[in-house]
Amino acid sequence: MTKKQIITAATSSNASKFIEMLDRKKVSFYVLDQDNIMNPNDGILNIVVEGLPDGEALLFWDGEFCG
Repeated sequence: MTKKQIITAATSSNASKFIEMLDRKKVSFYVLDQDNIMNPNDGILNIVVEGLPDGEALLFWDGEFCG
């Protein structure tokens, strides 16, 4: 996925749905920080996604994409 596709997907869904989409499309990602390991829509979720430039991560707060 390109950076633009990743950002578009992140802004159009909540954190949980975004992760499900990444899994479905087999896009690698890893979690930098997650408040609730059972529910990505609860608290902070900070993830790095394959396709983003080095050093960039996505931040979700209570499921909403923040940047």
